[in-house]
Amino acid sequence: MLWTQNAWAQGDNRAAAYRCPNGHVLDPDTTRQCPGCGSHDTTAAPEAGAFKCNRCGNQFTIGA
Repeated sequence: MLWTQNAWAQGDNRAAAYRCPNGHVLDPDTTRQCPGCGSHDTTAAPEAGAFKCNRCGNQFTIGA
C-alpha cells in the first residue's frame, strides 16, 4: 500500500488514500494498519471493530 495525497474525493474536497500496487484506491476510513505486519491492506471482519489483514492473515480488533 502506498499513501497517496489528494486521491480520495469527498464532495468538493480531496483527501489522502491508500493505493495498492494494482491501482485500487482505499478510503483510509475503511482500513486499519495491521499490528502484525504493518500493512494497511485490511478489510473489516463481520464482528464489530474487527479487521483481517489481506497480507499476513492476522485478525485483530480496534479498541475503543
